[in-house]
Parts: sequence; structure tokens; C-alpha cells
Amino acid sequence: MIRPATEADLDGLVASSAGLFAEDAGTRDPLRNPDWPKVHGRKTFADNLKNPNMLVLVADVGGTVVGHLTAGFYPVSDMWLAPRADLISFYIQSAHRGAGLGTQLAESFATWAKERGATQLRVTAYTTNEAAIRFYQRLGFTPLEITLASEL
Repeated sequence: MIRPATEADLDGLVASSAGLFAEDAGTRDPLRNPDWPKVHGRKTFADNLKNPNMLVLVADVGGTVVGHLTAGFYPVSDMWLAPRADLISFYIQSAHRGAGLGTQLAESFATWAKERGATQLRVTAYTTNEAAIRFYQRLGFTPLEITLASEL
């Protein structure tokens, strides 16, 4: 079941975020702190739950959080000509992949963004995370920009 997260889900959200960092950011980006979710995740998720421009969803299987999605809505500004929504954090435990939970989370995000008036959805993925890139492309995302890095 996909549903909005509540404060009762904070431990599950932190565990899900820790899974994401262990599998993705913490292994693909040498500058990412793999312990960030354990140290800062609870406060960040709690703050996001209170922010009306943030979406925090959980994939709940039998009362256990097995995945999450966090997104932000950004209205028109001096820099941005149209409102947009960014998918910020997204993870499904490997044992629950392939059951459609990721697609349901992404569709819920798109519906939320559209209801708020967003004209574009954005998401980033590490170039080495080919599975994530294929997933997002199946959902209709196309490449827009690339971030280049150089070690000093």
C-alpha cells in the first residue's frame, strides 16, 4: 500500500533512507556521508512532514515501511518560469522490487505534483545507476542535464 507518511513512520523512513544511502549515494559518491540518514534523517523527515510543499510517501507492506518517496514542489519564481516538482529521495527494498510499488509511488508523486500545478517533474540519478535510469525513462523522464565532477 502506498500512503502519506506520518510521524509514526519516522523509524521506517530513516531505515529506508539508510538503505538508499547504503546502496546508492553512499557507494556511488565519495563525498556523501553514508551515515547521514542515521544521524540526520529523523529530523529531516519530521521537518518534511510539516512542510506543505513537501510530499513524503511510504510503501507499506503489512505495517512495515519497505520504501519511501520524498518530493518537493517549487512555485514560479524570478528564476523559474513555471512551477515544478522534484523527486528528491526514492527507495524500495530489494526484496520488494518488481511488485509495482515503485511505479505506484512515482504515479502518486506525479498526481500530487499535477494537482499543485506543476508543469514539469524532475529527478536525478547517478549515471552508474542504470536500473534507476531505465526505471525513470519507462515513466517518461528524459535526460535534461548532466552534472560533471572533478576530484582535486
